[in-house]
Amino acid sequence: MKIGFMTLWNVANGPSIHAELIGRELVNMGYEIKVFSAIEHPDARPTNQVDEEYVIRHFSVDRVIPITRAYYFDPNPLIDEDYDIFIAENVERLPTLELYELFPIIKDKAKTIMVVHEGGPSKDPLYYMFDWDAIVCFDERYVEFIGRYFPRDRIHIIPYPCHPYKPGDKESARERLNLPKDYKILFSYGFRPNDLLKILPAIEDLSKIYKLKYIIFVNPYSKYEDFIKLAGKYPFLDIHVSALPLDLLYEYLYASDALIFYRESSRYKAVLSSSVCLTLGSGCPILFNECNFVEKHGDEIIKYKDLNDLKNKLIKIFEGDFAHNHIKRFLSLRGSNVLAEKYISLFKELIGD
Repeated sequence: MKIGFMTLWNVANGPSIHAELIGRELVNMGYEIKVFSAIEHPDARPTNQVDEEYVIRHFSVDRVIPITRAYYFDPNPLIDEDYDIFIAENVERLPTLELYELFPIIKDKAKTIMVVHEGGPSKDPLYYMFDWDAIVCFDERYVEFIGRYFPRDRIHIIPYPCHPYKPGDKESARERLNLPKDYKILFSYGFRPNDLLKILPAIEDLSKIYKLKYIIFVNPYSKYEDFIKLAGKYPFLDIHVSALPLDLLYEYLYASDALIFYRESSRYKAVLSSSVCLTLGSGCPILFNECNFVEKHGDEIIKYKDLNDLKNKLIKIFEGDFAHNHIKRFLSLRGSNVLAEKYISLFKELIGD
């Protein structure tokens, strides 16, 4: 069985992370995949991850609002390559016009699956005109709106996958990264550094109690200029403007005492944190403010209500009050190695195997 993915790939983006976690598991299981991806795209924030040999970059997008349009699109890879299953991730942000024109050719050779990353109904009329053989939603929040537009009997719930459990050693990671072994080290990363401004006073309070370093990797495609100006005010900050390939990301997670996120709730009901799914496998404690991005998460992450709650929970972690049991139990059900099997079952159901 050969599987084709049309998706962003090797970038800091939820659809890319989803496709990579499932796609790489399929490769590990002996399946052949082809990835049809973008050369340029507004959502393609870099990770400095090197493309695998099965990645074909054949289109470029310069506009995604209100409707995604490509300024370059080579149809030949989709026409010439061989695949039995065709998976499109986040169709709203793909070149829908070009994909729709090629869709009869794709349908002639493969069973087609749309993976819904959209948080609500698309504004692109073409989005609703595709005749997918199956549609994958991550949970019932996505089903609630997508079921208004597509046949319910074609909709399948397969949760967003997580990186499998792969803990590391804190002391050796700090040695490799040249980080102090006697400090408490906090870590954040991403392309919304200004979101972290709200929690810095709490970290400052803790820095008066502990020898503390707060490492923040800011994606170079983000708006970080105002955030950088704060470095002088907060001497505990260690800011890097750099992309993070997966291996290096996990090195910093291994070296850290906690990973911290802060996000305001989205106006969409159907949202999740792909960053949590990507990083949970490290075993590093994850602290996330209470918001709808993590409403489906339980004890595998630590949710904080306000700055005092954040400080108290970090102190507990610093003092050794943290166990991996909740993480391991969650990943035993939600690891990409587990959920790839659910995709294979869906493929076989569609093909009639």
